[in-house]
Amino acid sequence: MSKNSNLVNEKALEKAKKHHFEFLKKNNAITDAKNGELSLGAMKSLDIILKEYQETLETKMVLELSYLRKKLGLEKNNDYVDRIKLYISELKLPFELRDFNDQKGKRVEWALTSFLNDVKAYKDTHHQIEISISDSFVDYMVTKAGYTKIDLSLSKKFKTKYGYKIHEMVLRYYSMPNKIDKTLGTIKKDLHDLNDKFGTKHKHASKMMEGIDRGLSEIEKITGEKITCVYDKTYKSFVFSWYKNVVPTVDSKCRVPFPRLEEFIDWIILHSKQEIKDLNKYRGKIKKLILDDEFQDLEPSYRGMMIHKYGYTSVEVDEYKLDNGKYKDFSRKKEQPAGLFE
Repeated sequence: MSKNSNLVNEKALEKAKKHHFEFLKKNNAITDAKNGELSLGAMKSLDIILKEYQETLETKMVLELSYLRKKLGLEKNNDYVDRIKLYISELKLPFELRDFNDQKGKRVEWALTSFLNDVKAYKDTHHQIEISISDSFVDYMVTKAGYTKIDLSLSKKFKTKYGYKIHEMVLRYYSMPNKIDKTLGTIKKDLHDLNDKFGTKHKHASKMMEGIDRGLSEIEKITGEKITCVYDKTYKSFVFSWYKNVVPTVDSKCRVPFPRLEEFIDWIILHSKQEIKDLNKYRGKIKKLILDDEFQDLEPSYRGMMIHKYGYTSVEVDEYKLDNGKYKDFSRKKEQPAGLFE
């Protein structure tokens, strides 16, 4: 394969990646932060800037106002410049991060920090803003405590802080083990925790439930995910529950090891040549085909992921294939540099 052909392939893959993926790996220290007093627009702005940082690893960046307008869902708002300025200004205010390891490996119970340093717009490039992330905040972003994967193309559709924050919380704890029922996910929060999360000052559970119900309705409308919440008067806690995607059983048709399923779907979407109009519906469709062993290109696609993403040889991949045609999970090797899928 010629160098020019390789370059074209790399550019095509990069374009496909930007088109199909708007996933943010949001550090759990930030997901759990006491930032409920931020407006919904400021929260979305923080996610957008975090995403830019993850792609460039640059603490200073220049963003087009038109880009922020689109990402924030402000296409129908003529006052979008003032709104963006207001959202960005909120990110200069201090808020509390909790429960993470600092760069020295010490466990931090809480820390007060600001997200942004300077934000500027120059007269000759007034359609752009120059943003600088505070160095201290970067320390919290690189912690090894884990992250929550968020689809920004989906989260921008939320119009209520309740829907946005509950959706983020459920994603955070979605796969948490449940000894009683493996198919059911649950998380409990008290009134104080939720007031911190939503930036509210409710004194009674009934008032909090009004907002929660609006958020749950919005989540179901946007994502199709049915989440319930009840108030436990005995323990004075709000109990959120949801049904997880059913894990394939030993005798299922799926040939892909379940721990690799979501990663494999990401790989398929990344290298898809067709236009994907609804990412969530497409993911669901691909997932069903894989679970039912009806995905046409499963064999070359899965082998391709092992070879080009993790550096296995074809012979090594064969060793992970069982006699029944299924693949056992592999030990995670260091991922290969971008551009090796040629």
